[in-house]
Amino acid sequence: MNATILLDEIDLPETGLAEIEVKRSFTIGVSATRARRTVNGWLALKVSTSMLGDTPSLVVAERIVWRVPILFTAIHVGPVGTIGSVDVDVESGEVLPETADIEEMYCRIEELAKTLPPFKLREVPEEYLAKNLPVTPIKPHGKLSDFLATIQDQ
Repeated sequence: MNATILLDEIDLPETGLAEIEVKRSFTIGVSATRARRTVNGWLALKVSTSMLGDTPSLVVAERIVWRVPILFTAIHVGPVGTIGSVDVDVESGEVLPETADIEEMYCRIEELAKTLPPFKLREVPEEYLAKNLPVTPIKPHGKLSDFLATIQDQ
């Protein structure tokens, strides 16, 4: 497995020699692929279906996490741009929603959306349209429970 590794919160001089020595042991309980998939599920359920996780980076800090970039997508053009990120605990696979600035993501989406071409509804060729469909025998109206009772009686 190849992964980008980021060292978070490292003090470096403005210029000159910098020395970094890292020795950390940790268990990778969740792969980068699983972290991305988990983020995709979290986004779809909690945030928006117009967002997708991209390739995670391993972040070595006090807590070791997969940092998953979040892409804004539009149905008529595909991925539009990166709008933020969210972290996933590398051992447990828990999404850490406090690491995602959702309000900032929505602001970034608004900016990116202004650059998109307008959505154009495509015509469906006649050969792909359903034909000879039977008419629905019951036209539901009123309460759903009343409608369901009429179906169960038949």
